[in-house]
Amino acid sequence: MPKEFHSLIPLDLARSIVLQHLPAARAASVPLSRASGCILAEKIVSSIDVPGFSRASMDGFAVLAEDTIEAREDRAVSLRLAGRVAMGRTPEISISSGEAAEVSTGSMIPAGADAVVMIEHSQAQGDIVLVRRPVYASENIQAAGSDISFGETALYPGTLLQPREIGVLAALGCKEVPVRMLKVGVASTGNELAPPGEPLAAGRIYDINTYTIAAAVADCGARPLYYGILPDEKQAMRQALQKMAGECDFILVSGSTSAGAGDMIYQVLEEMGDLIFHGINLKPGKPTLFGLISGRPCLGLPGYPTSALTVFSCLAAPAIRAALGGRHQGKSAAGRLAGSVRTEGRRQMLAVGLSGELVYPVDKGSGSITTLAGADGIIDIPAGVEFLEAGTPVAVDLFAEREPDPATLLLAGENSILLEKLAEGRPGWLRIINAGPIQARIYLEEGVADLACICGPDPKWDGAQVIWSGEMEMGLVFRDHAVLCGALRPGRPAPGGLASGLLS
Repeated sequence: MPKEFHSLIPLDLARSIVLQHLPAARAASVPLSRASGCILAEKIVSSIDVPGFSRASMDGFAVLAEDTIEAREDRAVSLRLAGRVAMGRTPEISISSGEAAEVSTGSMIPAGADAVVMIEHSQAQGDIVLVRRPVYASENIQAAGSDISFGETALYPGTLLQPREIGVLAALGCKEVPVRMLKVGVASTGNELAPPGEPLAAGRIYDINTYTIAAAVADCGARPLYYGILPDEKQAMRQALQKMAGECDFILVSGSTSAGAGDMIYQVLEEMGDLIFHGINLKPGKPTLFGLISGRPCLGLPGYPTSALTVFSCLAAPAIRAALGGRHQGKSAAGRLAGSVRTEGRRQMLAVGLSGELVYPVDKGSGSITTLAGADGIIDIPAGVEFLEAGTPVAVDLFAEREPDPATLLLAGENSILLEKLAEGRPGWLRIINAGPIQARIYLEEGVADLACICGPDPKWDGAQVIWSGEMEMGLVFRDHAVLCGALRPGRPAPGGLASGLLS
């Protein structure tokens, strides 16, 4: 029998409940090649000097700086070429006053030398080097330990390991890295779902949420474990959830969370564990649930892709980051609404896109995957607010760790061959906002879009410049030509709701 949502808890209470039940991450060692995106568990103290030797930072000649004091462009100083230093080799020569050694960027500095004359300011002639510019002691030399010295703390616990930090670890020779490990199991439910790559039978759709949620888990620094699609059958679902509880620190399941007769996650949780809440006062995300399975926290996300990712951002992401102990939080960007926004008066997380500082809604409904593709993040609209004026300052919680590229041009318009050709011809420089002709004009007038592609009888309007225009053939497709001809006679009603007198 369907269950009714008698009581919806506030989002803030739901967030605190999830935070309270998530376990702290444990330390684990992972290969350096897999450490990117993880949170560092221990401080990293250098056991070596970086660099481990004094090296040339320019191609040129290693010299004694005092030998070059008199060097001028029109009066070169002559030094004897004592030899060359090969890359990756210990020098077999040393430099005395009046001598020079040829070096490459990164090669060791031979004993006795204290500076490097750049190749641009010198010239080799047989065994003589002509120096045309003076250098000071240590010029163009990176001293041993000048980057990181032995015993120095290079990285601290809680650091998010990004490419820069990975480079530091590699420079220190770290093959294994101590990180905070949180295993998050991700699964979707529904007999209508099929894994990507399989043929779609009638009435079935591809599983979206497993992959979007797992990617979001990885963005937070945790390790996603893929469990695929759980069948809508109680015993099978119970066994799958029990397996996840035995292997994961946190369980995320999307779908089957509502109160319909076919939705059973809440029933399974009530039977095998502890259902703590079911339903939050949030749009989208009302059917969200949370409970424990064998002591492991389990968050049930809505089945619609936009709803699932929104609830993940509001509830799961803060809890995962807190459990990992990372200092970094999700990124946000300040902006202002390009146009007015109406809401239902309850707290809403609205999917939006960013165009510079302008923020525009992209919400086509929770079931639309193109809402996700066109969204840069969400804005939090408090309960009780039913209308936001254009120009209202807002904070956008970004879905990704990177901010939208301000150099990308935004083009508003309907799907067409023209737009496809434009996007394919210049990959990465153009972003398309799917919109009808009226909305495309609004986006252009509001400053959201840089360009608009309008299909219609008169695409011109004041304040806009037509860059290119062309003709398009339009027609009607009908199953039976005879029926179509009869339907289009003036004054005759058309079958299937086709307006009478459509063509005259």
